[in-house]
Amino acid sequence: MNVMSSKRAMIQGFTLIEVMVALAVFAVIALALTKNASLAVVQTSRMQEQLLAFTVAQNVMNELTSRGGDDDPFLQPTRTQTEVLMANRRFQVLVRVEATSDADLKRLEVSVRDDAAVDQELAVLYGYVGRN
Repeated sequence: MNVMSSKRAMIQGFTLIEVMVALAVFAVIALALTKNASLAVVQTSRMQEQLLAFTVAQNVMNELTSRGGDDDPFLQPTRTQTEVLMANRRFQVLVRVEATSDADLKRLEVSVRDDAAVDQELAVLYGYVGRN
């Protein structure tokens, strides 16, 4: 009879408690993986925003340093704010022109913010430009 009872125990399968423990472990692992995937999506979106903002800052800085037209930093006010459209997104660009100890050299600061979240700075670029 001992052989029959051991055969019957092997055939019965998992108990309810074993199944519940396995499901709980699976749920915890699935929750952790889902949270990590969600965080990766958010980080990727944030990096894309910052890359676009940095590109906007570079474009503005290049316009200022190449001096095409009326964009001479020596003739501009010390602070200007404009709106730039890039990749179907609007960015607020703040340009500060500051004097340096050398009268023929100006310090430029280009700050870019998302139009939807103006309080959050996405990119800042610094540069210098000399007088012709």
